[in-house]
Amino acid sequence: MRDRYSMGAIALACCAALLACEGPAGPMGATGDAGPAGPQGDPGPAGEAGPQGEEGPQGDPGERGPEGAPGEDGDEGEQGPAGEEGPQGEAGPEGPAGPPGEDGEDGRDGSDGRSGFYTDPDLVVTPTAVGLDGMGHATVVFTLSDGVGRPLDVDGLFTRGPVDLAFTLAAATEDGWHSYIVREAAAGDVVVEQATSESDGALEMLAFGEYAYTYETAAPDDASLDAVHRVSIGARRTQDDGFRVGHSASLDFVPTDDGPPIVPDDALTDRCNQCHQGIEGHGGRWTGLDACVTCHTRQTTDPESGNTVQMAVMLHKIHQGAGLPSVQAGEPYRIIGYRGSVHDYSDVHLPRPASDCQACHGPDAVAWPGATDSACAACHDRTAFFAPTPPGYVAHPGGVRPPDDANCVVCHPKSGGLSGVADVHRAPTLDPALGRVGLRFVIDGVEGAAPGAAPTVRFRVLDDADDPVALDALDSLEITLAGPTGGITWSHTTRDVHLSAEVDGAGHVIELDGMVPADATGSVAVGMAGYRYLPYGAERAASIGRENGGNPVVYAALDDGPADPVPQATSDARCDACHGDVAAHGTFRTALPYCQLCHHREATDAARRPPEAGPPASVDLGPMVHRIHAGATLATPVVYYGFGNTAHDFGEVHYPGDLARCDGCHTGDRWTRPSTAACVSCHDADAARAHAALETSAEGVEACAVCHGPDREYAVEAVH
Repeated sequence: MRDRYSMGAIALACCAALLACEGPAGPMGATGDAGPAGPQGDPGPAGEAGPQGEEGPQGDPGERGPEGAPGEDGDEGEQGPAGEEGPQGEAGPEGPAGPPGEDGEDGRDGSDGRSGFYTDPDLVVTPTAVGLDGMGHATVVFTLSDGVGRPLDVDGLFTRGPVDLAFTLAAATEDGWHSYIVREAAAGDVVVEQATSESDGALEMLAFGEYAYTYETAAPDDASLDAVHRVSIGARRTQDDGFRVGHSASLDFVPTDDGPPIVPDDALTDRCNQCHQGIEGHGGRWTGLDACVTCHTRQTTDPESGNTVQMAVMLHKIHQGAGLPSVQAGEPYRIIGYRGSVHDYSDVHLPRPASDCQACHGPDAVAWPGATDSACAACHDRTAFFAPTPPGYVAHPGGVRPPDDANCVVCHPKSGGLSGVADVHRAPTLDPALGRVGLRFVIDGVEGAAPGAAPTVRFRVLDDADDPVALDALDSLEITLAGPTGGITWSHTTRDVHLSAEVDGAGHVIELDGMVPADATGSVAVGMAGYRYLPYGAERAASIGRENGGNPVVYAALDDGPADPVPQATSDARCDACHGDVAAHGTFRTALPYCQLCHHREATDAARRPPEAGPPASVDLGPMVHRIHAGATLATPVVYYGFGNTAHDFGEVHYPGDLARCDGCHTGDRWTRPSTAACVSCHDADAARAHAALETSAEGVEACAVCHGPDREYAVEAVH
């Protein structure tokens, strides 16, 4: 142990001695000469490029080198904008005159006023000649004129309003008219043929107002040129204010016959216009049945509904309307028209019995069309003319229909036979087997008409041979007293006159059971109505109708002056034109002068209207008839209550004419005098009623005539 420690101590001692012996460093010596350079080593990798220094100043340009050869011309650039036009230079000297030109045609002589711009707004197209060339193309010559015969320019350059034209061409066949001009119409996958018109042929002006049109469509090669052909022209004139008027006309001709063409009979059109006041089909261009039938043929079907628009079928179904068995079974009758417009005739109510064939076809049954299954089935559209009978149909009483329409006339001739058309459509009361002798009432005089008194009336009852009819042959007879005639406000009816009147010479006399009011002035009216059952002597339950004696009305003055009649705004003839024989309230009130006696301005339906049906409605004749005819157009259609508290709703009435044509019903000029009662009966919106109320004073004086009276800016005849 001791030896080991001794060696360590010795080592430490030695180290300490050495440290203790080292001195400070001396000064550095001078640098010696450099030795020779060694060989160059390999170059190292390039360093990163430093930043570019600033560009130095451009030096002086050198001398210009020699000019090179010219290059090729480049492409021409776009033209720049035109500069301003410079001032016009002075005119040069006039050149020599040229040779004279040929004379122009004579201008139109306007001295007679027939060819100038000033024409009235009407339009008349008149075809004058027609022919068919060897290629089957028809040419029709026609004139265009206004309402007083002034010729019109078809282009509207020299007369007001251009005239656009359409042309049809058809031939008569056993099945009716057959059009040569057809087109295809489609609805979905259904494609049908339709007769139509054309306007793409050649139009040539022959003289001012006279033209010739050559059809583009030719008659087919198999056309029967011995048959009657018809050309029809539909014209429409449009004024610069948008007013449009149309007119159509036709000519019948036989291509193989050199005889003059024939203008078709317009009797059918005239009978249509009795109710419609001017038919205007397809935008107003077609105005006559003679033209309509050239397109409404068996060829033409409505693809949407599947209904034919053959004239005989379509018109029968339209006029039967709500009475069609199919409609009553829940199937509407519709035709889809231009641009998908829906024409639903399911609520059409003919204003006369649908069996009045003479209304459209005329009184002579011999001139009526013959019976065909298509025409007959149009109205009787749930009668099966074939077997087996489908559900919802009734079998034709005569059995299965023969395959040929012509055989229908075996049983159904125009009249007579087993079941003649005129006979089966005749009203039961017109059956000759009834042996009717007629019935007519005559008022011979009114005595004792004075305020506070009951007048006495003398009368006679006659047949059509002017032989007297006993009062006990009648089943009803009444006399109505009303006044004053200048504006009726009261009336009273004496009933069962036939039971209480006394014999007076060749007639009868009765004192009425109603008196003239004590404060009455002016004149009074006395009218009569009554009937007997048919057959003669039948009781009510066994009768088939009533024979009425008419409605005579006479007037009596309450003082020594002349008797004044009740003013008439229309006539029985105007009503009967649409309604046939107007027969109201039991079918024996048939004349307007008699209707006025009860339907006066103080009359209402209060006696028949149930309390829960609201306030009574006025039955003043003029406003009431207005509201009935305006029916479906009213803001609030009126409901009247009649015999047996029966409600009569006229909200589905569609007037067949133009409601703005007041002269369609009215005669004279009384309709030109405005009144609140008359005007708001059609114009029944709240604003119109408010307007009328504002123009009426607290005392009830109306100011209507200030704006709407004759010759005023908004006169009744002007705005209608």
